[in-house]
Amino acid sequence: MLTRTVPEKSLTWITIFVSVTLLNAGLLWWFHDRTWWEPDDGQLAHVAERLLQGEVLHRDIQDVRPGYVNFINAAALYLFGPSLLSLRYPLALIALAQSALLFFLFRSQGAMLAGALSLGSVTLGVLHYINPNHHWYALFFTIVLICHLIWTPRTSRWYVPLAGLLIVTIGLLRHLTGAFVGMGTLAFLLFEESNQAKQSFAWREHSLARLFCGAMLALLSLYLWRATDFLAFLMFGLWPVGLLAWQLTATTVSNTRAMSIVGGLCLGMGIGALPLLAYHLVNGSLMAMIDDNFLRALDVLNWDYGKKVKYWMLPLGGAVEFGNNPGLPTLLNALYFLAVPLFATLNGFILFQVVRRRTVHISLALPILAAFYGLVALFLQIPIYLHWTSILSIAGSLWMLVELKPSWKSSMCAMLVTLSMVSIAFQAGVPIRSSIMELVSTEKPKLFDSRGQLPKVDLWIRGKSLEAYKKVVHFIEEETNPGDYLFAVPNNAELYFMTERRNPFRFFSTDHGVLNEREVQHVIQRLEELRPRIITFAPVSQRNTPHSLAIMDHVREHSELLSQDSFFEVYLYDAKSKPPTEYVGKPKRRDVEIGRYMEEEVNRIPRI
Repeated sequence: MLTRTVPEKSLTWITIFVSVTLLNAGLLWWFHDRTWWEPDDGQLAHVAERLLQGEVLHRDIQDVRPGYVNFINAAALYLFGPSLLSLRYPLALIALAQSALLFFLFRSQGAMLAGALSLGSVTLGVLHYINPNHHWYALFFTIVLICHLIWTPRTSRWYVPLAGLLIVTIGLLRHLTGAFVGMGTLAFLLFEESNQAKQSFAWREHSLARLFCGAMLALLSLYLWRATDFLAFLMFGLWPVGLLAWQLTATTVSNTRAMSIVGGLCLGMGIGALPLLAYHLVNGSLMAMIDDNFLRALDVLNWDYGKKVKYWMLPLGGAVEFGNNPGLPTLLNALYFLAVPLFATLNGFILFQVVRRRTVHISLALPILAAFYGLVALFLQIPIYLHWTSILSIAGSLWMLVELKPSWKSSMCAMLVTLSMVSIAFQAGVPIRSSIMELVSTEKPKLFDSRGQLPKVDLWIRGKSLEAYKKVVHFIEEETNPGDYLFAVPNNAELYFMTERRNPFRFFSTDHGVLNEREVQHVIQRLEELRPRIITFAPVSQRNTPHSLAIMDHVREHSELLSQDSFFEVYLYDAKSKPPTEYVGKPKRRDVEIGRYMEEEVNRIPRI
């Protein structure tokens, strides 16, 4: 009876959509509590918790993120309880919504291809880094923007302003991503307007559009020259730069229309920025926001963190791993790391050919914004940043290929499903890895349930991490009371959140909060005033700077070392210190007892 009332094609796509959505929901549920990246999870939870306690963002709490993600996370803590796990529920929800949007975006290209891409949006994305990070929310709103640009009639008076509102929303999640998406949107709107132009104008009558393209080209080129290497530029940066350079000479949008487009975008951006702007004006935190988001955030460009890894090393490492351990799993994994980084290049190459030859008559909003969004991957050339951008690069490539080569649909579906299976089998839900060979490995480390072991975590994490955190939390709880001050150097805000101890400072990470010698002295003075009893130090953290090390020189002079391992040094501040030769490498009796206790406890932990 159902087949009589519902057309066969509709029944097919409904069945595929429901099946893929249920599969995505199951994957998100299985992986949503797997692994953590301790500092990132801790920062997000710490800031969100302080917001719920009535503190004002930027005035009382420093964060180089513009802010919207902190309010999302604060709402999650309020609704679901004070736990790191709570922050992952909104993330899983938007990941599921994102997969549905991509399905409907590609539905006209075939239900099977739409289903495969919808599955890939989860397996090739959020499963690699289940962290309530601003990047995932920026990606979601970018996909919403693309859907708006394709689905909303261009004749609508809110077509351009709504695009501006979504751009500023992305920018207030991560300003650099918002800048890339804004450039891509303006480039697309000028391209579309140029294609629709009924008449040609004298050069001076379309000089404004070219001026906009030239300004974007100059800014983007300056950023790429500062931020990346030549090979990564060829993979990700060449295509948006090439598109802007081509538009600089080829656009025929009149000055009046160009101003109308830019004015509409600015109107929408102004409306979208009003809530956060009003928040800062009411709370007197506007200047602090500018300092945190624009002045201190620029210091990120000086980081060496993660810059030893390059994307070209991933397929090379996969090939080496296959040579060392030949077999189908290592072969598939090697091909995975060969394919995923190259989709940005494929998207850009096809886009450039299509734009120049104008060989297809479909909206290019998806491939154009995918090309600009791919620039996010250049900030740090590590797989996390690659997976923040890969699904858009894949979608943009397929969007054009299915129009140029319709007979390739089956091959595209098979490729997407294969990549998804490899990702689930070897990459999804894996803790952050550091070396190239660890990154391309097919082995998944064992995870342990932290419930009942660590306060306010509720995640499955590595045994070494669980052991180290149980030990440091034990010291903090033994030596201090809830509400006492604790200082974690350089970047371990998760300890404030887990132990419910107060942070003595506005900042949670010294690499953003302490940028010069004057600020070092301010920190030392504050420590002497408040005298936090416990100070922790992560000596191997890549977020250490000369300033954090200078702070620790003061701490060591005025402290007793309670514990030392590969994760943390724990100091009893303002205690009578002994010469380093008397305590380094010689654990106290209490350390020996705790170490024996931790070993017994880890052996009891259920394994996954």
